[in-house]
Amino acid sequence: MRLQYPVNIRIIRTPCTGKLEVEYFMKAFENGADGVLVAGCEEGSCNFIEGNFMAKRRVNYARQILHEAGFEKERLRMINIGAADAYPFVKHVNNMIETIRNLGPNPLNQPNRSSNIIPDVMPDEMIKQEIQP
Repeated sequence: MRLQYPVNIRIIRTPCTGKLEVEYFMKAFENGADGVLVAGCEEGSCNFIEGNFMAKRRVNYARQILHEAGFEKERLRMINIGAADAYPFVKHVNNMIETIRNLGPNPLNQPNRSSNIIPDVMPDEMIKQEIQP
């Protein structure tokens, strides 16, 4: 039986979560991700000895940066899970999706950030320019 998880997630496989840098998490949000879930091996089970511990430190540091930048730190989460733990993995994914639904979309994806959409508050002369052919 193949387990299903929502199609609105994107899985990116890496050899080890310890190879992930803080910049990767920040870039994901900059590129429009509403949330990031890092799934590493169980603590003490890393093939690269301390990779998952390094990842945990980096995720916590990135969460601090997100918070200081005005983002909800809950948008970034790390779990430690075994490779054969499909049911718990799907449960964590669904929990993360529910968290993101409650938080709403990435603030960087708000309509007023796009040049193709008229912001909610705009001077009248700019609205006239936008409407005229």
